[in-house]
Amino acid sequence: MKRALLIALALATGAARLPAQLPAWNDDAQKAWWAANPTFKQQVQAANGLKRELDLDYQKNGASVFSQPDFQNWLDLYGWIKLGVDSSDVLTRPENFQAFVALGNDTRVSHLMVEKIEPQDNEPAALGILLRLAQANVADLHEYAALGVAYALVFDVPFPDDWPHDQVAQSAVPIGDKDPVTRFQFYVAANRARKLELDPTLQSFENLRFLVDSEVKLSELQWAQDNTGAIAYSHFADAFFSIEYATMRMSGNDVYTWNLNTYRLQDIKQAGGICVDQAYYAYMVGKARGIPTIFFTGEGDEGGHAWFGYMDRSGAWQLDCGRYEEQNYAKGYTRDPQTWEELKDTDLQQVIKNGVNDSNYPAARTALNWARLQGDTPAAHSAYDDARTIMPNLAEAWRAEADYLDRTNTSIDDQKTFYDVWIKQVSPFADQKVAAQRRLVGELRKANDSSADSVEQDIILQNRTGGIDLAVQGTIEAIEDHFKVHDWDGARMEYERSVRDFGDGGGGTFFFRLVEPYWYDCLEHGQVEQAGNGIRFTDDRTKLDQPGWNGPTTISEAFDKMKKKQAEIQTGLGAMQTWLQEIDNGQAAQAWTDAGPLLQAQASSDKWTGDVSAGRGKSGSVTARVLTMIAYRDQWPTADNKFITGPFIVAKFATTGDSGSFDETIIFQKTGKDTWQAYGYEAKPVAAAGAASASVPVP
Repeated sequence: MKRALLIALALATGAARLPAQLPAWNDDAQKAWWAANPTFKQQVQAANGLKRELDLDYQKNGASVFSQPDFQNWLDLYGWIKLGVDSSDVLTRPENFQAFVALGNDTRVSHLMVEKIEPQDNEPAALGILLRLAQANVADLHEYAALGVAYALVFDVPFPDDWPHDQVAQSAVPIGDKDPVTRFQFYVAANRARKLELDPTLQSFENLRFLVDSEVKLSELQWAQDNTGAIAYSHFADAFFSIEYATMRMSGNDVYTWNLNTYRLQDIKQAGGICVDQAYYAYMVGKARGIPTIFFTGEGDEGGHAWFGYMDRSGAWQLDCGRYEEQNYAKGYTRDPQTWEELKDTDLQQVIKNGVNDSNYPAARTALNWARLQGDTPAAHSAYDDARTIMPNLAEAWRAEADYLDRTNTSIDDQKTFYDVWIKQVSPFADQKVAAQRRLVGELRKANDSSADSVEQDIILQNRTGGIDLAVQGTIEAIEDHFKVHDWDGARMEYERSVRDFGDGGGGTFFFRLVEPYWYDCLEHGQVEQAGNGIRFTDDRTKLDQPGWNGPTTISEAFDKMKKKQAEIQTGLGAMQTWLQEIDNGQAAQAWTDAGPLLQAQASSDKWTGDVSAGRGKSGSVTARVLTMIAYRDQWPTADNKFITGPFIVAKFATTGDSGSFDETIIFQKTGKDTWQAYGYEAKPVAAAGAASASVPVP
């Protein structure tokens, strides 16, 4: 605590003597700076003085400073010290502080780190990884700086729970060797042994993010290095097709999830696989051989598909390997390995085109980093403006300024002006335009500005032809806005209009990103009848349930399952309402007799049933019961981490008695062809303490 206070005080006061002007940057100057400031307290004080000199330079010379090497390098040094302050607990260990100083002297590493770190990164964790890499072998980290920084900024947070994809059980994936130091050393050794197609020391951080984003055991990568040499790098798309398509899994069986106990690369090679396995195999083989690769999924005319992209020897990205254009896959989706946020292939292409290869990028990035260091001050706003002026196509700069405007509660009129400029700037790029429009809608709704509806409709209208995924996304977001304010009719009309507009032309994008989410939204808000009407409306006006050229499609099968689940929900809900009537009519004992075995066992005592009756008595007779949510489950977990086969339906009600209110959660299980029984029940008072008696808790 004392150390943190000391750091905060030093940053606030800055005891270092100010130079007359920002010093010239060179190796001697930066070494002298570190020699003059051997302790962390001195470094913080000196950095604070340096910050004031940077402020003065910017005030005097404006945006031109962002292209000056002196300003850029001193700013990076300041950013390194600030990273240490923000991660001060990491530096309490002497060996970590020594490594921190050593890397501060190594601009190849420390400057790259502060230039590439994002607000979403876990700074203490990322710095800790980098310091461990330095302690393991500082010379290797210097030589492989971009690789080391990539590991620090990809492994600073856990990988998603469904990595690498959701069509394989996590228990089957050979995850291991997750220590980034071990993985870094693996690539260094492999490169020196000439086992990699591309030398990591010659690759940018941006590309290396797509090399290190794997957490399989290193034996998997070793196997790929030793067994995939027949796949030529000059035709690396062949890696996808080197896996035989598992026709038997899709010939009436429809086994979309990997059906073996292990998901090793050699298992896939021997057993074959469907598209998701072919894409994963190529994705991992590329990483093993030092080739940055990307795993994509998308929706086409007959359902989902997976493919991959890789960086070829020229440095260009090939993003359509294994993508079947005749299936009309509107967009490919992947994840940004630094943030794990969803990233579209079109966004990725735009980043590649208008990213680090743009001559204005270093200055724009410097301006952006400078703005972030200013916090939420007016000076920050000026720097954000500079960043997007220097490089108008840098989407990151626009998003950062939008975040600033939101945090500082900028007036809606000023925000409209900003968004108008942003939307016009990115109008050639449909995805970015919609992203800006959606953010504008959010700000307008927060301000209760009625123009939000017209912007929302613009998104849908401008993408009806040629931008099905954007139009669909705009539609479902508009529908969700209606649901948030309980405008059920508004949601229904928006949905029905979209069915008329897109019909059979939207393929998997239409079904999986609009039809299915709308159905779930209806159920999550307790609108069971509306959910059923939506299915019937869609069924009457589309051919989603029709088979494809090779039998049932993933869309037709998913639509058929939706219909069956809707029927089960309606039947189960009817049984549930009958059961509740027994309790409402004072027949609690009969209700527990009619319940399933688990609820019977928990409610076996007369005292328990009496408590329920007494609790209901305190609330008075039920005067209203509103269904607020219902969900369908194929199975239900037990206390010993096993599963009971269903189906189950889970319902929540807001219930009112003539002298109190309570919330009810009820679970029903299907126990026969046409029979349902109560599996769990819970009631909690909401209006007045003691208004309802809590019954057997939901399991």
